[in-house]
Amino acid sequence: MKVCFVRHGETDWNAEGRLQGHTATSLNEKGIRQSRECAEQLAGEEWDVILSSPLQRARESAYILSDQMEIPRFAANLFTELDYGYWNGKDKQSLFSDHSFWEWYQAEINKLEKQVKRELKALYQTYKDDAVIVVTHGLVIQQIEKLLVRKSLTDDEIISNGSFIYIYV
Repeated sequence: MKVCFVRHGETDWNAEGRLQGHTATSLNEKGIRQSRECAEQLAGEEWDVILSSPLQRARESAYILSDQMEIPRFAANLFTELDYGYWNGKDKQSLFSDHSFWEWYQAEINKLEKQVKRELKALYQTYKDDAVIVVTHGLVIQQIEKLLVRKSLTDDEIISNGSFIYIYV
């Protein structure tokens, strides 16, 4: 199985450094361009399907990839971002000094890590003979890298919008 995890293109909230969580945010012009460039980079390879997180920005990126690469796409309830609840829309930098946010965030990251493990297993069981593109979120990809590389990654090590990583199983 070959999997390519793609981080959705940029939104205005990404550019502003705001937490998006489950908020419905659309790609900005740069995000549309990033998704098109990503499709161009991946187009030379054989792919069977594109899956995306159900969140709007990931679905929009997946649509661009699918349209440009002529590969079927589906939104799946897999590999979705944390829901930051009260903190959605807040500036990330200002939250780093908020003790209550940090406690909540650490607990949620632990849950996300377990969720990602389950979802990787489900992905493999469903698509083990396929080449799959999964459009998701930076924090999810960070957890995937952490699981596979077996080291803790910092928030600064989240891949940029429109970028991707490969996994071969």
